[in-house]
Amino acid sequence: MAFPVTVLPELTTPVYSAVIDSGVLLKLTKHTSEAFPAPVCGLLLGLDANSVLQVTHAFPFPPSEGSGTSSSNDDASAPRSKANIRYQADMIRLLKEVNIEANPVGYYMSSYLGGFFSQALVDNLVALQAANPNSIVLVHDVTRSSQSSVSLKAYRLSAQFLATNKASGGKFSSEAVVKNNLTYLDILEELPISIKNSHLATALLQHLDSPAFTRKSDPTSFVSTSALAPNFDSLDLSIDPYLEKNVEFLLESVDDYYAEQGTFNYFQRQLAREQSKIQQWIQKTRSENALRERANLPTVSEDDWQKHFKVPTEPSRLDNLLISAQINQYCNQIEEYSSVASSKLFAIQNGLDIHN
Repeated sequence: MAFPVTVLPELTTPVYSAVIDSGVLLKLTKHTSEAFPAPVCGLLLGLDANSVLQVTHAFPFPPSEGSGTSSSNDDASAPRSKANIRYQADMIRLLKEVNIEANPVGYYMSSYLGGFFSQALVDNLVALQAANPNSIVLVHDVTRSSQSSVSLKAYRLSAQFLATNKASGGKFSSEAVVKNNLTYLDILEELPISIKNSHLATALLQHLDSPAFTRKSDPTSFVSTSALAPNFDSLDLSIDPYLEKNVEFLLESVDDYYAEQGTFNYFQRQLAREQSKIQQWIQKTRSENALRERANLPTVSEDDWQKHFKVPTEPSRLDNLLISAQINQYCNQIEEYSSVASSKLFAIQNGLDIHN
């Protein structure tokens, strides 16, 4: 389904990185973690200056009715729903009353194992970047965050993708995709992000990182009570569930890809069949027109084939691009996590060989 085409304003001062306030990070991770596995999203507020997008505030959108599963489309398209548009306007008005920067600069969303490529994501970014070309989406992968450090990525639609959208009228025909050299790697572009702490937060972290020891029953041993004390969680070998889910979702995406390819192949067969009928009709019309000219009778226009035949409409190639991008995302995650897991297993194997 094609989304509406919007004339984008001229991009005068593009941003090349994003700075996220630590308070914003805590808010969005708390929101997405508490709602997991249901998809949720919220609005990002801030400003862009000196080619840097500064995200200083955020608030969540209220959950839609009946959004209790991870497959809910209502939450995926929440930034564009009428109820949330009114809610957003009310929140921005209240924030301005207390002198908080209330300039929308994008939105955040939760994802499960990196599965965030969808039509709703594209629709949301097209609408946001039409209003502010520097708008971004922050994707928080709750599952990956539970396995390691916080998984937070910043994306926006690439200029190449927006040009193809504008040239094809939002339909993403094969001709427009080939003409603009658009591939699944060109849908989104990632922006580097950094986390900024306030002075009070920095002082608190320095206080937490100061050594604090308590004496155990053994007077010669001490245990650190620091909140940032080193731990051995990184040596955890419970990696199978994460990799299994990634492989499972990868296989599902491959099935979706073949289903999409089957739909396009069916269109090509239908088109070839209709074009063959049209050519036969044109040849027959030309023969009849030759006879009509000899008999001084009016001829039939060859363009009248449009009244007798209906050429099938080409399906949008956007779904194919999104599925391909999602497959690439799963493959990258498997490669990244498998390399770490392999290092751990080789280390354990070498340790066992030494003891044996």
